[in-house]
Amino acid sequence: MTAELILVRHGETVWNAQDRFQGQQDSPLTATGQAHAQAVAAHLAAYAPHAIYASDLGRTLATAQPLADAIGLPILPEPALRERNLGVLEGLTRAEAEAQIPEVVTRYFGREVDYEVPNGESLRHLHNRALAALEVIAQRHAGQRVAVISHGALLSTVLRHMLGIPQTRIAPFTIRNGSLTWVRYNGQPDSWLVLSLGEVAHLRAVAVAPVY
Repeated sequence: MTAELILVRHGETVWNAQDRFQGQQDSPLTATGQAHAQAVAAHLAAYAPHAIYASDLGRTLATAQPLADAIGLPILPEPALRERNLGVLEGLTRAEAEAQIPEVVTRYFGREVDYEVPNGESLRHLHNRALAALEVIAQRHAGQRVAVISHGALLSTVLRHMLGIPQTRIAPFTIRNGSLTWVRYNGQPDSWLVLSLGEVAHLRAVAVAPVY
């Protein structure tokens, strides 16, 4: 049986607004980010998801909470949905990172699949754990619709895979804060169909933040 997953990027955070690498560290939602979360909840409540999964980081849980309140379901935290561990980059702005550790920045933005940021993880590791987590969720909820709240790099990585775009390429799409992407799992291993990509129409009344 098929399953539909609604992939949601968390609302804007303080570090997003400051152009800081977040990775698996955290910062709170801005007022705009809170508005993103409310807009996501108002839009998705009409679709009555059967379950809500989220990365166990604070910014994703805060984004998921209004939806959980609206439809009366618990949030199911899933550590495998965390953002890529960015190690020594976390907490730095891009300008600070380029001044302090320029080689790391060059290799990170070069999208070397097996490059592990010092004290962090590689794109390949992120890709493998993220896809495995989504497949488990889809198999667990066959015949249902599920909301999954996660992070920009993680979602971009799995969507490249689903669309057949090499991980080394710059994505020809954007996954903005508060955006929605609908995918269908067709019941067989690695059988994904992308139904929509990076929807932001539900954010008309909210500032749409840049992508970081």
